[in-house]
Amino acid sequence: MRSRELNLAAIIVVMFVNSTAIAQPEVIRCLPPEVPFTDLPEAVLSEYRAEIAAEFEAYFAAVSSHIACLDTERSRALSEAHSATEAYSTFLNTP
Repeated sequence: MRSRELNLAAIIVVMFVNSTAIAQPEVIRCLPPEVPFTDLPEAVLSEYRAEIAAEFEAYFAAVSSHIACLDTERSRALSEAHSATEAYSTFLNTP
C-alpha cells in the first residue's frame, strides 16, 4: 500500500512540474524603444551632440514602428474580444 501511495504522489508531482513547465508567458508583442538619455553634464552633451542627435533620430523612427505595432495589437485584441463575445452569446443560447 505504501508503494502505491508513493507512486501516486510521484505522478502528481510530475504532472504539476510538467504543467508549470508547459505554461509559457504570453508573448510581448510591442516593445517600446528606449528614450535617449540626456541627463548628462552639459560638456558631455556638447561633445557628443551628433551622436545624441542620431540616437534621437533612431528613437523617433522606432517609436513610429512601436505605435504601429500598438495599433495592430489593439485591432487584434478587439477582434479577439469580438470573437469571445460571439462564443459567449452562443454558449448562453445553448440549451
